[in-house]
Amino acid sequence: MTNKNQKMASAIITDANAFLVALLLLSLSHIPFSSSTIQQDFVMCLVDNSDASFPMDSSFFTRDLNASSYKMALETSAQNLRYLMPSNPKPEFIFEPLYETHVQAAVACAKKLQLHLRLRSGGHDYEGLSYVSEMETAFVIVDLSKLRHINVDLESNTAWVHAGASIGEDPRESKVHGFPAGLCTSLGIGGHIIGGAYGSMMRKFGLGADNVLDARIVDADGKILNRAAMGEDVFWAIRGGGGGSFGVILAWKIKLVPVPETVTVFTVTKTLEQDGTRILYKWQQVADKLDEDLFIRAIIQPASKTPKSKERTISVSYQASFLVTLIG
Repeated sequence: MTNKNQKMASAIITDANAFLVALLLLSLSHIPFSSSTIQQDFVMCLVDNSDASFPMDSSFFTRDLNASSYKMALETSAQNLRYLMPSNPKPEFIFEPLYETHVQAAVACAKKLQLHLRLRSGGHDYEGLSYVSEMETAFVIVDLSKLRHINVDLESNTAWVHAGASIGEDPRESKVHGFPAGLCTSLGIGGHIIGGAYGSMMRKFGLGADNVLDARIVDADGKILNRAAMGEDVFWAIRGGGGGSFGVILAWKIKLVPVPETVTVFTVTKTLEQDGTRILYKWQQVADKLDEDLFIRAIIQPASKTPKSKERTISVSYQASFLVTLIG
């Protein structure tokens, strides 16, 4: 065989080997040929860095493969539609981990592939911090909504709550234990406490962040740290310092507080025509002097003057929660 023929044969063998390797990688990750190279690399990195398997069809959402599922997964917690405009950058794909090791691997792989991570715990997000990135590099969303286990210990009045659980979930262990979180039941506990977590019981028990005893986070090196391992400075920072700044929150250990089995709630609404301005001013003077069991917030919004009228006015709704059972 001549040198020229030998070189041609060698090139053919090399190309064939390369093709077989590519075919093997694709078959291992179960990703069709139409998917993006970024996702292929990410998946293969996950396989190398995690010993827990994951179903491709329910763990990954991409524009190329499942556009309708991708759109639904992206918009499910997006409350500010301005951030969903076509001109805004979109994630390369959305990854929903099933295990904590998946999150560790995702952090390690994003670091290796120079991908920017946006994290969300599954609840609503008005500011778009969990699904929009201003970074010039490609970004992906790691959605923790499937990590939602709650373990309640009534003897110690504590609970471990995974980041993907919402504050509206009821573990049913007790009707006289609560947690001072927000009012919207769709809030994901992971991001809620990162923002401080104000709610209707804060006048008596403080913010949700004040009632956190421990946490599990994944740091930038993919290590899982608890309060002792991360140190008090980081533990202080993750309770109000902003999402994704200091690590990925896996779970919070929260302190449960005593509440009556039945509480009293009410809403009173007044418009401008009903002396709404004077009432709001009066409320501002007395709100901080009320009983600590009584929480009242004022919601100011446009409204119709009458149910059938097209004329507009301003209304103020006083939404209250009273940690007392009123009888009669």
